[in-house]
Amino acid sequence: MFKFFEEKKQPKQTEAETNHFDAIWEADFDDIWKIECKNNMLIALNGWLCRKSNYGENIEKLSGVEKAFYFVLQLEGEVNNGGHSQFFFNSSGDFANETPAALREIGAGKMAEICERALAVFGGAVPKNRDEREAMLENSITEKIDEILSQCDTEFYAYPDDLLELNYQYVMSNRTQFTR
Repeated sequence: MFKFFEEKKQPKQTEAETNHFDAIWEADFDDIWKIECKNNMLIALNGWLCRKSNYGENIEKLSGVEKAFYFVLQLEGEVNNGGHSQFFFNSSGDFANETPAALREIGAGKMAEICERALAVFGGAVPKNRDEREAMLENSITEKIDEILSQCDTEFYAYPDDLLELNYQYVMSNRTQFTR
């Protein structure tokens, strides 16, 4: 079976860690800007945008700046949890075609190139519709494609661009574009 279908094993979080994460994720909009830890602030803002857009179902509720940040965070979360194949397969893949531009917008050109190489194995774009995309993925994954996606995963995990710092600087430079 291809790595595309392998389940990634994640360490179990303690109850305290889960409660801490939940508190950050559910932070009120005004409280997000008071969070001093960059990573926690970005997690809180991502949680806010997920709720604001109903996890991408109402993406039109986000400004262009909010969308760019949201797309980058969805890519990072999915790839770190299960690789580019998981990113394409899940609902975050609805925005896969827009994600390289979002990466470039925040200044992550090397990550954008990795994402474009992953998209290139499917002709440079994937269907926006999840059902169509899933069918295309299930019918097109070969050992060669799986190998290329695995290579893209490995390059992504090396973080050739500092996404934490780039996201944080992008958010702070465009703070007025993030709204209730």
